[in-house]
Amino acid sequence: MSIQNSPKSTLFYNMEEGILRNRVRKWLKTLGIDAGDLKIYIQSLTHRSFAREINVESRGNEQLEFLGDSVLSFIITSYLFKKYGNYTEGKLAKIRAILVNKKTLSKLALDIGLDKQILLSENEENCQGREKSSILADSFEALLGSIYIDKGIKFTSEWLINKFEHKIEERIYRPEILDYKTYLQEAVQSDYFKLVTYDLVKSEGPDHNKLFYSVSKIDDKIIGKGKGKSKKKSEQAAAKNALRNIYNLKI
Repeated sequence: MSIQNSPKSTLFYNMEEGILRNRVRKWLKTLGIDAGDLKIYIQSLTHRSFAREINVESRGNEQLEFLGDSVLSFIITSYLFKKYGNYTEGKLAKIRAILVNKKTLSKLALDIGLDKQILLSENEENCQGREKSSILADSFEALLGSIYIDKGIKFTSEWLINKFEHKIEERIYRPEILDYKTYLQEAVQSDYFKLVTYDLVKSEGPDHNKLFYSVSKIDDKIIGKGKGKSKKKSEQAAAKNALRNIYNLKI
C-alpha cells in the first residue's frame, strides 16, 4: 500500500502541515509537558499497525516501548526503595510487579486520555484497538520513553510520581491479586524461607451446596482462615486472610 492510497494518508500529511502536531502539543501541555522534540512524542503514539498502513519503514512505537519499560521499572524501583526501604526485597519485587503490569498501565493510560491520541490503522480502529489493555499499556510505556529522551530521567521521574503517586499508593495497599496462594507463598518464601500449607478444617451443608473451611499455616501456626464453595476456594480465602494478617494488605 502506498502512502497516497492509504486511508490514513490525509492524517499523515496533516502531521506535516501541523494539524496533528498542534493536537499532540496541546494534549501534552495538559499533562504538564512542554515538548521540545515533538516528533519523538508522535512516534510514541504511532502503533505499528498505523505505521504499516501508511507504508512507513518503521515499527511505530515499539522501540520507545522497549525503552519506556526500563525507564518505568527504574523509576518505580527507586520510588519503592526510597519510601519503603524497610520492606524485604521479595515484598518490594511483588509490589513492583503489580505496579508495572498491563492492567495498571492501561488504567493510567486512560487517566491521561492516551487512548484518544494513539494512531491506529483502520482495521485496528474497527477492532476497538483503543480499548485493548495491551495497546494502552504499551503506548504508555512508549510515552514514558519519549519523555525520557526529550526531558531526561529527573523530569520523567518527577512527572510520573507527581501525577500517579496516589494510584501507586493505592496499588501498594490494595493490590489486584488473581492467585492469593501463589502470591502468599512467594512472599513468605522471600521473607521467612518457609512453606505455606493448608488444612481442611471442616465442611458442612448438603452435597449440592457444601461449604468448606480451610486454614493456612506456617509450620504449625495458623496464619489465615477462609471458607468457600469448594476446597480450592476456601484455601484461596485462607491465603487472602493471611496476606491481610501478615502484610496488612487491604484486599
